[in-house]
Amino acid sequence: MGELMSSNSLPKYYTKSLENGLQIVAIPMDNGSNVVSTDIFYKVGSKDEKMGKSGIAHMLEHLNFKSTKNLKSGEFDEIVKGFGGVNNASTSFDYTHYYIKSSSKNMAKSLELFAELMENLTLKDEEFQPERDVVAEERRWRTDNNPMGYMQFRLFNNAYIYHPYHWTPIGFMNDIKNWDIKDIKNFHSTFYQPKNAIVVVAGDINKDEVFEQTIKYFNNIKNDKEIVRQSYTVEPKQDGAKRLIVKKDSQVEMLAMAYHIPSFEHKDQVALSALSELLSSGKSSILHKVLVDEKKLVNSIYAYNIELKDPGLFLFFAVCNQDVKTKTVEKEILKIIKDIKKGNISKKDIEKIKINTKADFIFSLENSSSVASLLGSYFVRDNIKPLFEYEEDIEKLKKSDIIEVAKKYLIKDNSTTVILKKGEKDEKEEL
Repeated sequence: MGELMSSNSLPKYYTKSLENGLQIVAIPMDNGSNVVSTDIFYKVGSKDEKMGKSGIAHMLEHLNFKSTKNLKSGEFDEIVKGFGGVNNASTSFDYTHYYIKSSSKNMAKSLELFAELMENLTLKDEEFQPERDVVAEERRWRTDNNPMGYMQFRLFNNAYIYHPYHWTPIGFMNDIKNWDIKDIKNFHSTFYQPKNAIVVVAGDINKDEVFEQTIKYFNNIKNDKEIVRQSYTVEPKQDGAKRLIVKKDSQVEMLAMAYHIPSFEHKDQVALSALSELLSSGKSSILHKVLVDEKKLVNSIYAYNIELKDPGLFLFFAVCNQDVKTKTVEKEILKIIKDIKKGNISKKDIEKIKINTKADFIFSLENSSSVASLLGSYFVRDNIKPLFEYEEDIEKLKKSDIIEVAKKYLIKDNSTTVILKKGEKDEKEEL
């Protein structure tokens, strides 16, 4: 039985640390695909920013593709395109992630490019100024002029008051306008050091070659300074429900509800994921069946748990149909939550969750990019244990576990509700 218990579908990985503190993770996938994903993760996200300088981690992600000592601005992208590769980057609350997906023979070149960015980024003011405008435009496009994006931003502003998850990685518009190049340079020299980075290579490649090439390009990069992370307050336990109405130019009303949950390392995450699956995965999920099909109240609805390095949130988002009030939708969602707490879940539901979750998990492991992203996201948060226990924990999941987490976290005093209404000038106030 011992072997069965520890079996999981995750590919074997090999890891090595260099003297300068850089960690390397090699994940050979002998699938004959001739494809490799070469990734670098930095242990820095919007959580490491301070109020007044929000959005800087994301700004730096943009600037990373500008000029370096040996590359002109835009040359990084040209080189990657030139060898048929695809590259991208993302900034989250907890970390920053860059990747190049290419044929296996271009892994070494990809590593060379990432080493160049780490060591030799020039960060010129004349490249920074126009890129700041690009980021401000992105903030307008995704947040200020997008009702759903705006509601999400306001939800985090209110669910977290003390902790830096108070803002999403795009940051506040006034902060974007106020950074200067010195702020960016300081942020880069602090967080973009070998000791704060992990190189993850997954795909059709052997581990020795990954180690050899990474050592070749990264071994001599020095750490410049001590990494001083700002201290911040852990979000205190919420002492009562929070409700917020935001007005926005929108054709329909929208609703967001958030409940505080523990961090990604907590054992309850498996049951919370199963709960989100039960509520909103696919057309046969409870929320979709009741609110979209039967009652025709919403155009779209979903629920999911955000697993973060510090305690995260279990979220509900709903976009109402024309002329439907959020109050009606909220009532229905709360009724469904109550039903789950009472135990109105069938054995069949649990079996379905197990089968689907496992299938999704295994499917995500067929592709080198998602393997690198998945393993990297745990390595960069300093704990891969939850990932390696995930399948076994899903297997052991019981109906009572789902009821338990619903009762424990989905409670009124632990909630933040944001209602987005049409912003009309002379609206009669409803008391």
